Amino acid sequence: MPCADKLTMRRLICLLCLFSTAALAEVSSETVFFIQPDGRHYLLERAIHSDNRSHRFHLPKGVQPEQLLQVSPAHYDWDDSDPAVNTLSFDAGGFSLIYPGEFSERELKRLSDGEWQYRSWDGKRDASGRYGYWYSPGDFDRYTYTWILPDNIELTRYRSNRDGTWTHRPHAISFYAEKVNNLTFEMGYRVRAPETPQVPPDTGPAAGRHDPITPCPEPVPTPAPAAAPQPAAPTAYPSRDMQEDADRDGVPGGADLCPGTPRGALVDRAGCPLDTDRDGVPDGIDRCTSTPEETPVDASGCKRPN
Repeated sequence: MPCADKLTMRRLICLLCLFSTAALAEVSSETVFFIQPDGRHYLLERAIHSDNRSHRFHLPKGVQPEQLLQVSPAHYDWDDSDPAVNTLSFDAGGFSLIYPGEFSERELKRLSDGEWQYRSWDGKRDASGRYGYWYSPGDFDRYTYTWILPDNIELTRYRSNRDGTWTHRPHAISFYAEKVNNLTFEMGYRVRAPETPQVPPDTGPAAGRHDPITPCPEPVPTPAPAAAPQPAAPTAYPSRDMQEDADRDGVPGGADLCPGTPRGALVDRAGCPLDTDRDGVPDGIDRCTSTPEETPVDASGCKRPN
């Protein structure tokens, strides 16, 4: 074979090697929401693994660098010049980060039956037609989306706009798909007031055991000096921390700032009723949870008839 032909063949082989390496590059993504007991706040873990040399990741404008609880790799560039998003840039094939957040009013709605409805996408696309959870260039080769829930939250429904596999475990729901892009999710759930933790009784080896008592000899009585008059002992009253949960909302009396909460009302950690539409009727007994502010309502939270 002439030298020129051999050189051309070697170049073709090198090009094929490069193409094969690029073709084998895969992109996997993980999104994990750790939902907090109030149903609105969360910790979010995002991770992407691939063979690409760099990545850019968009964060909501409300997230600042000091709120990032974990970032890997530790070296990155931060750009907040875009009015819509903050951008992290990594010179690495993969990255992971964890940060706290709160669902916005656009994402989370309270329905009339008391259920919470979360939607990850507001229906808008960017200039490139991308929306939801997207990747460029190409697609996600593997994508995982997970919610981890506390004991007081019950998941009622879930769906995605892409075909995939849902796996439901105690306190967790996961979605897995391959070769996908532009993913959106809708979740429904109910929030109960968190239960007050109970202190278990002592069942250790020493429980109920009494050390033997050695009797002491009787002391020789001696005349006591005349005692000065002492003030009467104060009457002991139970502290607020020991008072019972009068309104049975799961918050002990000592920590309950709203001890007269109506039965059935959803409360926060301070024992005060949640009132989404601020009409004075707690969410747990409010049949119309989206009443406009300053609208006269009846005892069920619905607009009074004219």
